[in-house]
Amino acid sequence: MDSLTDVSFVFPTSIDSPERSRNLDMTIASIMRHFDSPVSVLEAGKDRHYFPQTKSQQLQYQFVEDHQRGFNHTRYLNRLYETVTTPIMVLMDADAIVPPNQLIETVEQIRQGTAVMGLPYDGSAYFVTEELANAYQQTQELGVLENAKKYLRLMNGRIAVGIAIVVDTEKYLRAGGENEFFTDWGPEDLERLKRMEIIYQKPVYRYPGYVFHLWHPRNNSQYHDPQQEIAFKQEYLKICGMTQKELINHVESWPWKEKFKR
Repeated sequence: MDSLTDVSFVFPTSIDSPERSRNLDMTIASIMRHFDSPVSVLEAGKDRHYFPQTKSQQLQYQFVEDHQRGFNHTRYLNRLYETVTTPIMVLMDADAIVPPNQLIETVEQIRQGTAVMGLPYDGSAYFVTEELANAYQQTQELGVLENAKKYLRLMNGRIAVGIAIVVDTEKYLRAGGENEFFTDWGPEDLERLKRMEIIYQKPVYRYPGYVFHLWHPRNNSQYHDPQQEIAFKQEYLKICGMTQKELINHVESWPWKEKFKR
């Protein structure tokens, strides 16, 4: 099996429940069982709550003290990107379990240049119930989830666009990295895909498969302010309406893009 030594996995997280911490441990363990890739975790919050169970030089952890409401996902992803040295990286949710063969094939599409961004699933993200997540914890065998798949519901119908995203590191950073206008939970997953399609004039690759999303209490995954919700959606629609040239020029004006120059 491909060891994916040319790929980095990055996890920005805010630990708002014990289950979120447990899920992150299981997700990282799943990656390290199959790949030799470097894994970077950035936890942000008032206090540190994550203490990795995995002790390995593959895993790098940092804590950032942050007293703001909500979780600034885009800013912390960009901070992680500054440390990536591999030509490919995977943006991962703390709660994502992805079949390894799907990651390998999606990475191969990026290596070959047929895509700049790829999702290792077709939009089908199965919501793993609390009971099943507890059962998976006992063995951490993918078969536990796959055997129960027919009983699980899909998150967001079949239009999931986050959870796990594979990108060409240099090209993604050239296209701005994350849009830090989204300072809290919002449509950043949709905006990310649309921006890459417009700038590179290539469709985002989707592997014809599925991922699993482990249960956790829903604390941060919501809009916190009606005006903020409107502003975030307006930003997304603005990006969607731009031509390739307009969007390239717009991205060049983003102040955080300076951090990516190497």
